[in-house]
Amino acid sequence: MKSEYFHGEDKWYPYFEGWYLKHQNRGKTIAFIPAVHADKKGQWSASLQVVVSDGVNDGSWYFTWPIEACKISKDRFRVKIGENLFSEKGISVDIKTEKLTIKGKIGYSGFQKVKGDVMGFFRFLPFLQCNHGVLSMTHRLEGNLNVNGKTIEFTNGNGYAETDWGQSFPKHYLWTQCGFGMKGRNSIMVAAADIPIMGTSFRGCICAVHYEGQEYRMGTYYGARILEYRDGCVALRQGNMMLKVKRLKEKPFKLRGPEKGNMERIIKESPVCRVQYQFRVGKNQVFNLISGQASFEQVLE
Repeated sequence: MKSEYFHGEDKWYPYFEGWYLKHQNRGKTIAFIPAVHADKKGQWSASLQVVVSDGVNDGSWYFTWPIEACKISKDRFRVKIGENLFSEKGISVDIKTEKLTIKGKIGYSGFQKVKGDVMGFFRFLPFLQCNHGVLSMTHRLEGNLNVNGKTIEFTNGNGYAETDWGQSFPKHYLWTQCGFGMKGRNSIMVAAADIPIMGTSFRGCICAVHYEGQEYRMGTYYGARILEYRDGCVALRQGNMMLKVKRLKEKPFKLRGPEKGNMERIIKESPVCRVQYQFRVGKNQVFNLISGQASFEQVLE
């Protein structure tokens, strides 16, 4: 039986698999991206990217380990790289370098999962460059991290967790995520990307919205259409549902993305920026909000 937590077993290389874990509280954001990757020659390695936006230590960092330093569970979400542990119960981090020191623990509780698979039947297509999964749209946090000698409290904050696996990130794509309202228990994730197929490509989309206890789903496999796609903006329509996303102000950091298994592609992500989300169902405006705690990433070229 294939694992829903680690997809890399018996995969042909090149290959990558990574997890994106975001933590927010009182205007402070820290994201960790543990990953494993194999290049065209089948040489495996592990890495950890750290993104900090706290007004003091803003920036991104990239660390590598030999694959022997990484252990991944197949029956649950649990990834250990060096002295750093990431799991469904929380994280334990111990990083000591000249430019960045982080130590501490954050516990997780109350995972909000999406119904079914966010990729729909696309998950069965073997030619996809990249697959996407949502582990938790939002969850509670408890604990703190000491970053370069300063303690950042995350208790009563909110987390988000997702995963990607395949060979490469799409050539062009947009991704945004935000927790909001109900003490952060509302959450939205939207992604649109060019999908190569048989010498051509098409632009597909997926979207999950958790709002006041209800889940809304949009996706190409549900018949969703991308009405608008440009720098900092995407609009989707599916039946009587309409979603518009507009980035208002960004603060991008450089991250590394997979290209044929190698983490050599440089991309830019704004872990915290201002984004407007407008969502309608029929004549009812479900929400029209502007959040300064959204994350936004887009590659146009």
